Amino acid sequence: RNGTGRLPRTEIAQPALFAIQVGLTRLLRDRGLTPTAVCGHSVGEVAAAWAAGILSLQSAVTLIFHRSRLQGLTNGCGQMTAVGMSQEAARNLLQELGLEDRLVVAGINSPRSVTLAGNPIDLERIEARLADSDLFFRRLDLDYAFHSPAMDILEADILSALFNLAPAAGEVLFFSTVTGGRLAGEHLDAVYWWRNIREPVLFSPALQAILQEGTN
Repeated sequence: RNGTGRLPRTEIAQPALFAIQVGLTRLLRDRGLTPTAVCGHSVGEVAAAWAAGILSLQSAVTLIFHRSRLQGLTNGCGQMTAVGMSQEAARNLLQELGLEDRLVVAGINSPRSVTLAGNPIDLERIEARLADSDLFFRRLDLDYAFHSPAMDILEADILSALFNLAPAAGEVLFFSTVTGGRLAGEHLDAVYWWRNIREPVLFSPALQAILQEGTN
């Protein structure tokens, strides 16, 4: 919100993040370091799918272009707050405050860290309670409510723009932060990427799944 220049715009920030992730992955490969498993947080799943060999670079660029372009249309439709509590505790607090139909848990980042999304006024209410309880929270510096109902207006356009996406099986294990577990590359079609935009980021469950399958 308070940034200058173009980077606060998600249609600029997302492709920039993707380019950095691709560059770092290629740098590591040049040094002989290749992954045995990958996962990505929200937009990071695009680069993860490319790194796993599920998407060609051209397909991944097409995906990141449409994902960021369309999400840019939701600027001003909500905001997000990082909160230092578990998913269960966050849902209980939302219910206690009567906000369960107004705010959503947009991301499960660790067993004690979630992200909430929704209307800024509703976020202020829960932030006030967190402050009174001396619990960590931080409003994210962006004017988007990713992984929330604010994204619903994009569904048809996302599915149309990505209709011809043809994911491959992949060469590296892919752990989905949409499903929270290992997923075959063929499932990363247009519907999957719509879910990637709309549904909560199951980052912590995906990491736990990676550990359980033997990658440390």
